[in-house]
Amino acid sequence: MLKTKNLLAVTIIGLCLLKTNAAFGKNIGVSLSQVPDISIAAASDNKQAVASFNEGITLYQQGDLKGAEAAFRKAIELEPSYAQAYIALGNTLDDQGKPKDAIALYKKAISLDPKEPGAYFNMGLTFSRLEQYEEAISAYKKAIGLDPKYIRAHHNLGNVYYNQKKLPEAIAKYTQVIRLDPNYAPAYASLGNTLYAQGKLDQAVTQYKKAISLDPNYAGAHYYLGNVLSDQGKTAEAVAEYTEAVRLEPKNPVGYNALGNALYNQGQLEEAITKYQQAITIDPSYIDAQYNLGSAFYAQGNLAETVNQYTKVISLDPKNAEAYTGLGNAVDDQGKSEEAIAHYKKAISLAPSYGLAYYNLGITLGRQQKLDEAIANLKKARELFQAQGNTKMVEKVDQLFQKINSQTN
Repeated sequence: MLKTKNLLAVTIIGLCLLKTNAAFGKNIGVSLSQVPDISIAAASDNKQAVASFNEGITLYQQGDLKGAEAAFRKAIELEPSYAQAYIALGNTLDDQGKPKDAIALYKKAISLDPKEPGAYFNMGLTFSRLEQYEEAISAYKKAIGLDPKYIRAHHNLGNVYYNQKKLPEAIAKYTQVIRLDPNYAPAYASLGNTLYAQGKLDQAVTQYKKAISLDPNYAGAHYYLGNVLSDQGKTAEAVAEYTEAVRLEPKNPVGYNALGNALYNQGQLEEAITKYQQAITIDPSYIDAQYNLGSAFYAQGNLAETVNQYTKVISLDPKNAEAYTGLGNAVDDQGKSEEAIAHYKKAISLAPSYGLAYYNLGITLGRQQKLDEAIANLKKARELFQAQGNTKMVEKVDQLFQKINSQTN
């Protein structure tokens, strides 16, 4: 009986999409550039405090969070009622993984200047990243109440609705953003993501292309367009879009992983391996790239590297059922059937609804002539595949049952 090879980890459109400094939908820290309408000249008459504030912004933009924090604290020390400095300090602490401290500072800024929408906006970003969506909605709505044309607040409110899977509400909000500012590229990309989630691929493509026409250097839009093209089977076009995304954001591992998948689908395994390795070099903890590298090695027939790679995935993510299944496939191909069975059973214990683990376990047991146990696992696999609408795998199981019946009758 033949065994189904490992499947590549599917490419996911990140949620909380398209913040100004977001990288392909990954949640990252709040950017000071996302706080509009702060008039430094009017914020404080204390020139020394303003100078420290400006120094903090410069250091923040250079990536020196500790230096920025010190500068903003100095500005507050010089001018305790400097609301914008509290917002900036909150952003800096949030980027350092201190969201509760950041929220406290945003609230302090609000107490000092209740009409400052930026404090609510940034607080909304922090709540969103914490997945405290109702609090985020409240914060964004307050920002919009203070500034009805606050484009980024409207847009991020749409992102929260998207995260909550309230797709019609998200579409309505993104459409409103486009009415307010027809040249705001992130709104088109976010609208594309929402249409993509609804399965409206052609409409999503239109929105991504609109975003790119407004901002050709918008790496995220190229990446999302690549995802749709890949789903449509237009692999060569997807490769082109992912390549552009990587060119624009060469330090983003997500793009390399997606490009690796597209190259894998073209049968260019060596090139795919290179891209996965580039993604891992940027982010060694990037599970999808680590897993996909193992899949590429397996597709090459390089079993030793496959075993090493899936073992590495498991060390990073001990509950990764797919990696245990892949490891089972590799050691089974090395003739270690009992070890493979143990790995498949481990995968099933971690993910009882993972049909491929039952399927491969059934095949290995069948090869050992443990037909009753093999049939039980294949029946479970068929049941799961059918529930998932995976007709291709249902047909494979049915073919195996026919072969078993012909051999036993």
